Amino acid sequence: MEILDEYGNVKITKKAGQVIPTYEIGPYGFTDAEKELLSHYDKLLTDMELDAIRKQPDVGLRKDIITQYLQDKIPKTKNKDNLIKSIINRVLGYGDLSPLVDDADLEEIMVNGVNLPVFVFHRRFGMCRTNLVFTEKTDIFRIVNRLCWIHNKELKPIIDLSTIDGSRANITLDPIALHGPTITMRKQKKHFFTVVELMEMGTFDVNLAALLWLAVDGMRLNPANFLVCGSIGSGKTTTLNAFAMLSPPEERILTIEETPELRLDGKENWIPLTCMGTEYDMEALVRNTLRMRPNKIIIGEVRGKEAMALFNAMNVGHKGMCTMHSSSSREVIHRLNSPPMNVPNMIIANLDLIVIQNVFHYHGKPIRRITEVVEVGGMEGDKVLLGTIYEWDPMKDKVAKDETTSPTTFLDKLASKIRAKKKDVVAELDRRRMVLNTLMEHKIKSHDDVLRAVNTFYREEQDFDNAIRSIDKEETK
Repeated sequence: MEILDEYGNVKITKKAGQVIPTYEIGPYGFTDAEKELLSHYDKLLTDMELDAIRKQPDVGLRKDIITQYLQDKIPKTKNKDNLIKSIINRVLGYGDLSPLVDDADLEEIMVNGVNLPVFVFHRRFGMCRTNLVFTEKTDIFRIVNRLCWIHNKELKPIIDLSTIDGSRANITLDPIALHGPTITMRKQKKHFFTVVELMEMGTFDVNLAALLWLAVDGMRLNPANFLVCGSIGSGKTTTLNAFAMLSPPEERILTIEETPELRLDGKENWIPLTCMGTEYDMEALVRNTLRMRPNKIIIGEVRGKEAMALFNAMNVGHKGMCTMHSSSSREVIHRLNSPPMNVPNMIIANLDLIVIQNVFHYHGKPIRRITEVVEVGGMEGDKVLLGTIYEWDPMKDKVAKDETTSPTTFLDKLASKIRAKKKDVVAELDRRRMVLNTLMEHKIKSHDDVLRAVNTFYREEQDFDNAIRSIDKEETK
């Protein structure tokens, strides 16, 4: 048996001939006194305190606030930190799934029914079978009932909810679920990768990163409208977030989501909006943003009538970015044309770029790559013209180089729109490539450091060099 990794109370193993790794959870080793505190978790946080936490607009801060509450209420014990994590997860309704919720490396948790192993999707090892099995239907119902009670959801065969900590849960019950209740939970990301981290992970190279950065700000004169598309779990939102971070600091950015996932902390003029019922759905919020003087409207994911509202906003000059489920550029156009989006080709032509990202499994491990970037080139008859400016070569795991894949037309178009010389646009592209290479070289990749360096870049070049030296000094302390 091969041990793939071991950390905390987790061991990930793979036996010879085994396709899916096993994710083993060990006990925390709580003392009797700690177990007693854990058994009375529901008495440690009042309904009033929980309601106040739910109203905290920054989803990322909610667990921190609960942690602070409990730090003051729980006496010092041997395993206090792990005890607080377990209490928080039980307070939030996760019950016996708490150890899985604690692991930041897990992206999804899947309860498939009674007497079946719980599965998880691990950031580095992909799909894993756990050693956690619910042997009684009532054990799963205990979690379902708690989640529904906390979030004021009615018990019915299909339940969708957004948890207090920002995770998304889908629940299916009898008579739909034949093997017993199921819970599929997409965990709220605790860490959003920066563009530098994504380059290190191979999601895209520095040349593509520089091009997309240039598209995001359009040299402050003509930012591009673009979609980041791909399959479920391909990292679309992460990539969208990383490039949205590169927007100029003066831009007023409005994000619209059903479940808050985008995190643009540090952007002073960022307004996150979230849907509430049918009266304030995605479409209504997009329409409302037009009265809020946005420089950029970003939708977490388009799949309904909000697509038409966003493209209408693009049509009158607003700039937009969003994600969408689709595995190819032509499929993007087809989905936009089809119900319930119903966006006509004439308006789709306002789009500038379509970015396609996919997830692959290489030796059992998930890798995410931008596989294609397509420029939208207007209309020919009733057909939207598409031109590939970037294509990934899976055999070499790098960009495919040939005469058909070049950003030349995109750069020509940008130069024309901002009334600049092509050589000046190319120089700006080279300048961004230099900045990104410098950040890579100096291992400057945290959210705050990347944001500070990018903001400095927008001020002036000399300040950028000084900022790099300043960050280097802080890192060595």
